[in-house]
Amino acid sequence: MKEPLKVAIIGCGLIAQQQHIPSLLKMRDVKLVAICDENEDLVKRTARIFNISRYYTDSSEMLGREEVNMVDICTPPQTHLALSIQAIEAGCHVLVEKPVALSLGEVDEIANAAKLNNVKVCQVHSFLFEPVMMKAHAVVNKGGIGDLVGIDITWLSLSAAALLRNRDHWCHSLPAGIFTETLPHSIYLAAAFLGNLEPVAVLSRKFSSYDWVTADAVRIILEGRKVTGGITYSCNSPKNKFILNIYGTRKHLRIDLWNSVMTEYGVGTGTRPSRALENLSQSFSILASTVSTMLSVITGKFHTGHYTLIRRFIQSIQNDTEPPVTLQEARDVIEVIEKVTAQI
Repeated sequence: MKEPLKVAIIGCGLIAQQQHIPSLLKMRDVKLVAICDENEDLVKRTARIFNISRYYTDSSEMLGREEVNMVDICTPPQTHLALSIQAIEAGCHVLVEKPVALSLGEVDEIANAAKLNNVKVCQVHSFLFEPVMMKAHAVVNKGGIGDLVGIDITWLSLSAAALLRNRDHWCHSLPAGIFTETLPHSIYLAAAFLGNLEPVAVLSRKFSSYDWVTADAVRIILEGRKVTGGITYSCNSPKNKFILNIYGTRKHLRIDLWNSVMTEYGVGTGTRPSRALENLSQSFSILASTVSTMLSVITGKFHTGHYTLIRRFIQSIQNDTEPPVTLQEARDVIEVIEKVTAQI
């Protein structure tokens, strides 16, 4: 039996506590050897919650003392470059939350260091590996919707609104503010269907009264390899909602990522009976998806996008194969963000 892969986490905030740590602790061939956060109270509390014996407030001390094969970085984007290089130069593979860096130059610096030290780097594209998203991708790839003719992504974020209210939150010092932190999700999902993206039009607006915020809503028109798409993102919503509409020549898909539901529409004729049957079909699909997800959760078979991506990255390390998200794919996301930022 192979020795377990030794992993250390840097950053003990919500995403680490809700996704990364629970996912790693479920994996039998992985040993979470230590965690680190510069906030001593936070790292101690996290260690106590998850029964982790080794914790640090300094990443260089942790990497100097612990035997680590992979570092999982869950810190704000401003710190990703320095922490990634530090881990790479210590001979560790790196998993890093999006965005991997703040500019193309920083991504290239990480890529060069990874190549020099013969380690792998993977950016977290968690929604791409959600069960409902993988199901939709499979349907499209098999020609289930006919030819792809477009995609629209709508993300209404109540969570981001909470970040905006905090004048001192680190998101405000990012190149495009909150958009640098949140838009990567919509961009990599669009790229999964459209290929290389070019933002041909960007319209931003501000609806909040915070004087430290430049914009809190944006609409982006994207040109892909053959078809176009759109992204609508807003921090002005009473609840979280993340919807993808994928349009084909035979039928369309509506993916509700927040509720893990996929429905099909556009099937049949335009007669009233046909429209009524389509409504019933969509209602049944929503009910069936909800029940299926609930049963998967109850039986322990449901895996979040974070779990699946982390699992696949670890397998790529063990088998010396390509990571589930390559640095080129991460770079493509940063390139689109830079072009969007220039138009805000």
